[in-house]
Amino acid sequence: MNPPQKTTVRSVERTLQILELMNRAPVVRVQYIAAETGLPAPTVVRLLKTLVEAGYVQRIGRQAGYCVTEKVAALGAGHHGLPQVFDVAREAAMALTRHTLWPTALATLDVDALVIRFSTIPMSPLSHYQSTINRRMTLLDYAHGRAYLGFCPREERQHLVALLQQSAATPEEAEAIAQRAESVVSVTRASGFGERTGNIQPETHSIAVPLRLGAKLVGTLGITYFAKAQVDVAALKTELKAAAGACAAGEVYQPVAASSG
Repeated sequence: MNPPQKTTVRSVERTLQILELMNRAPVVRVQYIAAETGLPAPTVVRLLKTLVEAGYVQRIGRQAGYCVTEKVAALGAGHHGLPQVFDVAREAAMALTRHTLWPTALATLDVDALVIRFSTIPMSPLSHYQSTINRRMTLLDYAHGRAYLGFCPREERQHLVALLQQSAATPEEAEAIAQRAESVVSVTRASGFGERTGNIQPETHSIAVPLRLGAKLVGTLGITYFAKAQVDVAALKTELKAAAGACAAGEVYQPVAASSG
């Protein structure tokens, strides 16, 4: 007796396998997909091209890799993508890096810290790390965390500070956390930017701004640069603020100056 004939379409299985893998990470490369799925690289390229043409996947530059688009959400309610503003913000982040050369990142809140969801490190000639995707950044020490804490609604801020205080061993430590948070918020709101220039990763500095979908805070947008480099920080801040403003309005970011790097 002959075994039952397999009626599934292998190319469809492979395509779904790739989509499932890509839905776990903001950006992936062909080599990574090939290694994780066991598929030959040419097959991966062919299937990715099909997904790009169908609108489910987008290619980011020549070297950065590929990412899923919001169209993936139409495949089912199980898609947990980033906020709607992400597609616009991702384009703005890449435009910022093309303009300033420095790596730019998008981050969103995860319980009590900001997590990098997208980074232009692969396309930046001045990248300081190979990757920062999924890196967690505390609310009080990092530019992204400070930008979020400084500009989130007061009720949310109180909740976040309470979460931070859970790590305190004594009432005095809890009060110190609250006081430090108040100081961070005050400085951040006064300047309009979350900034990291201290002992955390001293070889680099970072600046970040709130990223909004209309009036709603959905994450942060930031730039990192070498601490010892000759950088026009004021110009970087101008470009970063313009990019975030364009994202909030759902518009394409256009560099303010001819050169700010």
